[in-house]
Amino acid sequence: MILSRFTKHVKEQNWFAVGLDFVIVVAGILIAFQITNWSEARREREVEKHILIRLYQDIDESIAGQARDLHFLEQQLADQEVMMRSLSACQVAPGDDPVFQRGLATLGWLNPPRLYRRTIDELIASGRTDLIRSVEIRDGLARIVSIVEWRAAWFQSTINTLEHHSQFVERHSRYDLTRIIENPYVPNHRGGVDYDINALCSDPAIANAISSISYRTSERIEAYRPILNAYMSFLSTIAAELRSRWGVDIEGESTP
Repeated sequence: MILSRFTKHVKEQNWFAVGLDFVIVVAGILIAFQITNWSEARREREVEKHILIRLYQDIDESIAGQARDLHFLEQQLADQEVMMRSLSACQVAPGDDPVFQRGLATLGWLNPPRLYRRTIDELIASGRTDLIRSVEIRDGLARIVSIVEWRAAWFQSTINTLEHHSQFVERHSRYDLTRIIENPYVPNHRGGVDYDINALCSDPAIANAISSISYRTSERIEAYRPILNAYMSFLSTIAAELRSRWGVDIEGESTP
């Protein structure tokens, strides 16, 4: 219709009408472009919201896993203190035997830093980290990935050292898989440990090995606490962004 009217106006040399038709066409194109841009921007903001929700869930899960690992390391360190005290006295105090066995069974157990990276890896793979508008969140995410990868880089060398020292102790230990060790962090932990405290305390290498493992257990605790703190701070930042821009109160929906 516009084309036929435009042609008619040209034939009639009605240049005012021709100019008006041209303005109408250009305005229509610009409006169409603007609507498309608005629609695309709205779609990207909706995608961003879902990304932040998933990122919140991943970090929330990371907090739960990292907190559990820290508590487990603290239990191991406490068990190792009982073991060192028993070795110094060359006897296991009444009531300490279950702890001594658990300490032997979990000696040198260690997990790498916990970071559930499903959403992070998807963002990196797609090259669309720019979908997250908040500079604070993008920078916070980069810092978290950096600190986790830095701590993870030392994980294998720490494991190798722990395994080396654990071998000295295992030479004097025998596991009984028919027995269950009480361990809140390892449900149905099979593997009671038979040991000879006199044989253990007579070999100085045993106490040295457990002491070295305790040192590295303590070092990992101090290394992982800042990661947990960073997760908790970052979680609050994501929650604030979702609440201020979309009215999403995700903190009320998260797992305690």
